[in-house]
Amino acid sequence: MTRKQAGPAVMALVGLAIVWTVESRASAEESRTVGPAGAKSVEVVVAESAKDIERFAAEELRRYLERLFDAKASIVSKPTGSADACFVLGMPGSLPGACLSEAACPRLSDQGFLLRKTNCANKPAMAIVGGSPVAVMWGVYELVERYGVCYLLGGDVYPERREFSLPEIDRVFEPTFTMRWFKTMGDFAMGMEGWGMADYRPFLDQLAKLKFNRIRVGGCPSAPFLDLRLKGVRRQSAVLWYGEHYPITPDMPGRKLFGDAAEFWNPDLPPPGTSCEEMVAAGRRHMHALIAYARSRGIEASSVWSITDFPKEFREVIPDAQTVNQLGQLTVAPGPSARPDNPDLDEIGGTLIRTILDEYPDAHSYGFPVGTEYPSWIELHAWAWQELDKLYGIESVVPLAEVLRRAGQRADHWEGGAARSVMEVKGHITGLYFLLRLWKSPDVLPKSRKPDARLVVYEVAEELWPILPRILPKNAEQSIVMDYNPTRVLRRRKVLATVPAKEIPTTMVLTLHDDSVGMLPLLTTGALHELVGDMRKCGIQGFGTRQWMISDHDPSVAYLSRAAWDAGVTPRAVYADQVRAVCGEAAVEPMLEMFREIEAVTTALEDHGMGLTFPHAGVMIRQWSPEPMPKELADDRAAYQRALAAVGRAPTPSRPEGKAYVQYWTGRLRFAVEYFDAIEAVKKAATAEKAANDAKAKGENREYRAKLAEAVELANAAHAAAFKAIDTFAGVARNQADRGAVATMAEYVCRALARKTESLRVELDKAP
Repeated sequence: MTRKQAGPAVMALVGLAIVWTVESRASAEESRTVGPAGAKSVEVVVAESAKDIERFAAEELRRYLERLFDAKASIVSKPTGSADACFVLGMPGSLPGACLSEAACPRLSDQGFLLRKTNCANKPAMAIVGGSPVAVMWGVYELVERYGVCYLLGGDVYPERREFSLPEIDRVFEPTFTMRWFKTMGDFAMGMEGWGMADYRPFLDQLAKLKFNRIRVGGCPSAPFLDLRLKGVRRQSAVLWYGEHYPITPDMPGRKLFGDAAEFWNPDLPPPGTSCEEMVAAGRRHMHALIAYARSRGIEASSVWSITDFPKEFREVIPDAQTVNQLGQLTVAPGPSARPDNPDLDEIGGTLIRTILDEYPDAHSYGFPVGTEYPSWIELHAWAWQELDKLYGIESVVPLAEVLRRAGQRADHWEGGAARSVMEVKGHITGLYFLLRLWKSPDVLPKSRKPDARLVVYEVAEELWPILPRILPKNAEQSIVMDYNPTRVLRRRKVLATVPAKEIPTTMVLTLHDDSVGMLPLLTTGALHELVGDMRKCGIQGFGTRQWMISDHDPSVAYLSRAAWDAGVTPRAVYADQVRAVCGEAAVEPMLEMFREIEAVTTALEDHGMGLTFPHAGVMIRQWSPEPMPKELADDRAAYQRALAAVGRAPTPSRPEGKAYVQYWTGRLRFAVEYFDAIEAVKKAATAEKAANDAKAKGENREYRAKLAEAVELANAAHAAAFKAIDTFAGVARNQADRGAVATMAEYVCRALARKTESLRVELDKAP
């Protein structure tokens, strides 16, 4: 796809011409301030009976007031009348100090909150009233943001010190999206599976400020987060990132990022090689700590697992076990003869679900993908449909023949066209039957620690959405995935109108950073903006993020945070607010131009760049082909060069936070350009190697040696170019995900090229 064809996803961002002022989040009426200028003492009033999270909100407000205004702030249970102003926190009917009666409070949902300027004890006051304790906290963070604090994923950016004031505001805030998920953990080192709690705590603090209220936790079956025992067999292996290893060596790019570590690893887990028992025990502690800390910040956890894949040591108890064709091949699944009504499979699947519920009863919900590619289960789709129809009457909702007809018209399936769509739907029918058979079994939930567990079904094929209200439990939810990338989803956006969101609470997965495109800078906010609008129209209740890398996404996460509460917000407005707050007014236009270029190249890469920097062993060697740099990749590099030029036009910010923001994007974009340079160098080396082999085949030994020597020289140059690119990225690494990306590329790019270079050198030494 050319950039002229990039379509509405990019044009939505390019064409939005609104530029907000510093006070863009408040109307002119709200932005007036009243109160004692230069106040030296304020009181934060919270009832003695307040919940822990309300008291935490009070502490947060006190901390911010002291930092913002150099005022003395104290927390009291009743207003004393001695302070210059006060902030009263609580829920309707329990506000201390009688500054606002329950009758005077507007009706609030459990997520709604009120900010109202009022008086208390004859002093100017701000009432922060929430429909629940967590909503009180969100009200505090909303007020603090209106004081000029900018919430980034890596921390806060404060405005210049100013005199104290109270905004003139009387407004109720209610979300348009009540379910706001962020995906944590994961399966690659460039994601969050390498994060310890020391990494997670400040990050979850920022998510709370951005009013996210759920995280997704869980891991692949080979990861060390579940102590599983099936039919007398206990798991014996536990690994991260599919068993891959990322050594830290003196000669690698970005070496200084890793301290004295010998291998990149999750700091909360014992080192690789530790016994499975110790590894799993540490993994369980880690996930419990993550869930507990999230809950302390008003964020629920949804625990997501597979119920058809198992660590390979369970092969002997899995009916007709077969190896799952996935990275590392560390898991097994039921084989062709294992029907979904197999009693042994019932026992195994039921045990797995009970183990998950018993281990993590503190999770809010439990998610299971229903997809299966087992040929035998695909063949059983008609039987499974009949079984579901006997129980729920689904044939009267939509006939099976119509379901398959619709699937056959979905020719743009991301992995194989109409035939793959039909196969997917058939597998999902049988997968749904199996999941619901287990979930509603009297031997599963009723015998667990969570008999009222909430089910979330993941990734059900769109042709099956109409039957979900008939077959799912009353408290169930669904999370839909229409494609890997948002610009690809936009091509089929009309399908969203068929989501039964009124009957089944639904979230839509929105990709911020796809693992297939990989470690290049990406930004998808323009496409997200269009999808968010469609989701509102269709009544979809929320979104979940999908990403591995984190650091590029301050702009897009800020947009989602705002769009969840304000239907009129635009990407340009959010971008401008963020850049203005962090870097200053003069940087706004150059940085917006940079974001436009990144969005445009992201759209292009989502078509032709799938797999380009996917974190696997062949990521760079797959580029070893005797051909010129493909035009589409050259165009991508040019787009990143234009983005780099744009950020270069931004004046150097005066504040450290602004300098760091600009330096980050400068480093990320230089990395992208240099990585494409490395790809080009690899292709030149491959071309020289082919010329050497051609000469060898003709018996032209002198030419063979000359071209082989040239190939060695060019391979060295390719390695140097790759090293430079990764080292550039390492220079602006912000977090453990970035460090994981550096360690991944050091292994799969630099060391792979070094091995290839050495093999050419050995061949040269042996050449006649």
